[in-house]
Amino acid sequence: MTNDVLEEHSATRNPIVRNALIYTPAAVVTVGFFFLSLSGLLSGNVGATLPAILLALIGFALVYEAIAALRDLRSEPVVTEGEVDRIWKKSKLLIFGRQDYLLVQKQVFEVGPITATELSVGQTVSIQHWPRTMRVISVGRVRGDQTS
Repeated sequence: MTNDVLEEHSATRNPIVRNALIYTPAAVVTVGFFFLSLSGLLSGNVGATLPAILLALIGFALVYEAIAALRDLRSEPVVTEGEVDRIWKKSKLLIFGRQDYLLVQKQVFEVGPITATELSVGQTVSIQHWPRTMRVISVGRVRGDQTS
């Protein structure tokens, strides 16, 4: 089966390398500060409770993103093919910017606004992406699926 390509980005590892270079040092520094505040908390300084909680939450998010980027550096892009289960929009930061999302085979993908308007629920798509960060390389509608 062939695809009608709706969205295509370069398949280079540059965005993955950039994510790894940003998130890994930030995660190391944040986890270091977390252990510093944790040692203060364990030595009896009750004032270190709030920083320990905040640094644990931020550190968890940064470590998760760093590990995903580092694992994608050692892998190859994969293709997920299936029906679109859901399409929705969400604000990125407060009210600044909107992002479109697709749900395909219980996996969530960020897509461009044109791709989101071209697709409808129930259409079959083929999405090439990085396996851990879910960064989309290309989105194509599977030809022969005439659902509009």
